[in-house]
Amino acid sequence: MKIGILISTNDPETLWNAFRFANLCLNTDITNEVTIFLNSKAVAYEEADSKQFNIKELAKTFVLSEGKLLACGKCLGFRGLEENEVCHKGGQKDLYEMVFTSDKLICF
Repeated sequence: MKIGILISTNDPETLWNAFRFANLCLNTDITNEVTIFLNSKAVAYEEADSKQFNIKELAKTFVLSEGKLLACGKCLGFRGLEENEVCHKGGQKDLYEMVFTSDKLICF
């Protein structure tokens, strides 16, 4: 099963729960692919990291577990951010592909 996760908020607790859920999905026997697309304010997910909400660690675990993490390139640009080794730049075409090919789509 392919799961697509769209995150559009920079709320720390919501980001934390979304990444926890994505990591759980990767560790089940029925899920073989998970993609997260960060849109809007969510592209600044690293800024929401804290001692209470270890978002950067969860994102790194997600990618090391073969999850695909993309951020809207335009949204990154608006905020003066760039892709990095964990989160790559994506576009509307990537978002479309995730929505079209996912068996399940979850929005946070």
